[in-house]
Amino acid sequence: MAMDAIALPAPRPHTSPRGRTWVALRTFLWIDRNAWRPRHASVAVDGQTVSITGRPTHVVWDMGEATLTCQGPGVPHRDVCSYSYRRAASHQVSVTVYYSVTWTCAGACDTPGGTFGPLPATTALRLVIGEIQTSTR
Repeated sequence: MAMDAIALPAPRPHTSPRGRTWVALRTFLWIDRNAWRPRHASVAVDGQTVSITGRPTHVVWDMGEATLTCQGPGVPHRDVCSYSYRRAASHQVSVTVYYSVTWTCAGACDTPGGTFGPLPATTALRLVIGEIQTSTR
């Protein structure tokens, strides 16, 4: 019940450039910083109170041609978490935040607490990758 009560929100991803990028151009990646915080929930039933906390640990970006792991939410327009595409294409990019989850139980409990996870929260976006060619004429 405590797991059902905790809300691990799907990340809200951002790229710069937004929606379209170019082959060999560094594309900056980040999620909303206010989502990068612990989530808590508690449930009380029959003399037991279970409290659960999920803490974000890392973000995995599946860029369509490669996967990238970032240790934090990224920073808008900064090279903290970025990727450069190798080919022109259109990709469904998935973004997953992984949460480390701990729980405690107070009252008439069989176990005082523990950990489990990592638990994922995923969302996706479409990103078009173009290619710029120059002429030497």
